Order: sequence, then C-alpha cells, then structure tokens
Amino acid sequence: MTMSATIVHQHPFDAKRRLAELNVSVEAVTRAVLAGHTARLNCTDNDPPFIPGTEAWRFVVRTLRDELLPLGWRKDDPSNYSLVINDSTQINIVVASADGLTCSPFGSPRTKSLKGLFTEAAVLKNNLETDMFPETIEAELRKAATILSYPTWMLLIHIDDEDCRAELSLPSAYDERNITDWAERIFIPLPGVDGGVPVEEPMENADIDVPVKRKAA
Repeated sequence: MTMSATIVHQHPFDAKRRLAELNVSVEAVTRAVLAGHTARLNCTDNDPPFIPGTEAWRFVVRTLRDELLPLGWRKDDPSNYSLVINDSTQINIVVASADGLTCSPFGSPRTKSLKGLFTEAAVLKNNLETDMFPETIEAELRKAATILSYPTWMLLIHIDDEDCRAELSLPSAYDERNITDWAERIFIPLPGVDGGVPVEEPMENADIDVPVKRKAA
C-alpha cells in the first residue's frame, strides 16, 4: 500500500474550517468528547477495570449521535460497527480509542482496539477511488467494504482521568492489529482540560460543564 504525507490541521482555526467543509459541527464533537470524559470520571474504583474506558467510548458515540442526528445525519450499526453518516457530504464517522499520540504533531496515533473486519474494510474503501474492488480481496472483506457507502473517518479519542484529546482522522493504512497511518488529521479544539488542546477563541453558544475529579468509591 502506497504511503503519502499526512495532511494535518493542527491550528484551531484551520481545524474548524476543515470541519465546516465536512459539515461536522465542532460544538457537537466537543460535547461528545467531553461527555466521554465526564462518563469516565463518574466511574469509581469499584467498577471493573475496563469500565472507565468503555464508558468514555460509549458516551462519545451516544452524544455524537444525539448531537448530529437532529442536524440531518443518520446512524447505522453494521455488525456492531457504530457509524454516524452524512449523506450530503458523503462521509461516515466511527469513534475509536487511540494512544497518547492523539493530537500530537510529532507522531502518528494508533488505535487501541484490535482491528475488526469493518475497520479493515473502511481503510480499503478509503484507499480506492472507485467502488470496484480487486478480485484478490477476500469475499467477506469485499462485502463489508460494499456496505460502507462512503469514506469512513475516525473520531480518535484519548481520554483518561486528567486528559482529554480528540482528532477526526481519515485512516489510510493498517497492520495485522490496528490502524497505523492517516491520510488527513483534524485536531479537535477542545477547552483546556488538564492538558487538552486549548481553544483560542470562545465557542459560541457553548454550555459545557467539565468535571475535574473522579467520584469517590
């Protein structure tokens, strides 16, 4: 698979401009990511160890849908691959947890969870200029790629108790386990959350409460 230079939209004004071109509301994405951060902080030490990360991911997905569906987007869950879909701009968005290189200009983030069939299919479709899939592609993967009508962007989230970062990125390469490279990356300008990317200007009509401590067990 041919690798090319990644386009990175790092500056908040550039990121907002590119999000607007994709018809993605920066306020909607911000609320979704902060909802995931809140959900993680609301977990306690008595939760199973995997729950904080799962809850963060779940609330980002749910809130993103809550925000975007009233704006004309729709949802679909083929084989539990939870998408939000914009038919006017012809893009899909899926939420994925990523490593500490999320929103870092000094390296390429990698997804945390193992690559599934639809993630591989998304990368395959993103790299094709037509809907014609090579005969060398296995039938199951070709079928999954056909189900994905549009290019699939990933809302990469890196959320822990102190930090909250996100970027909307277009995957372009994968290995046997996860996504490894991106054609384009858009850093989401979040309010400063203990290391999160600061917004350089106030967001209009933003009414977001950001908790700062985990609940006691």
